[in-house]
Amino acid sequence: MSSKEIAGELGISHHTVDLHLKRAIRILGATSRRDAARRASELPVASNQHLATQAGAVVGPAEIMASPVSAAEPGHSALRVPFLRQGRQRNDLSPASRIGWIAVLAMAMLIAAANFLNGLGALYKLAD
Repeated sequence: MSSKEIAGELGISHHTVDLHLKRAIRILGATSRRDAARRASELPVASNQHLATQAGAVVGPAEIMASPVSAAEPGHSALRVPFLRQGRQRNDLSPASRIGWIAVLAMAMLIAAANFLNGLGALYKLAD
């Protein structure tokens, strides 16, 4: 897989994938990413080996995307936002939520434009 394909599956930047691949190639003494993958697959894995950055079982992207996000989970917001977030590369908003966000963003733009025009009017009065 390409770095962009791997990044899409894991929900990380392709630059992060490239960084990890470069480190793996250097550590394994490989000459390419294919050679590193072959060498890594040949390494024995101890049953008590733990990854320092991961706690518990490692799940794939399909399980992550299928699991619902609850407000009780730490670090997760119950508010679904209309833009892509790290680790969530799909727009999972319902049509009603999308329309709601469009209304909220339109209102925010109207308020910003009104404030801008009000500021220009104040500057014009000061210039007189």
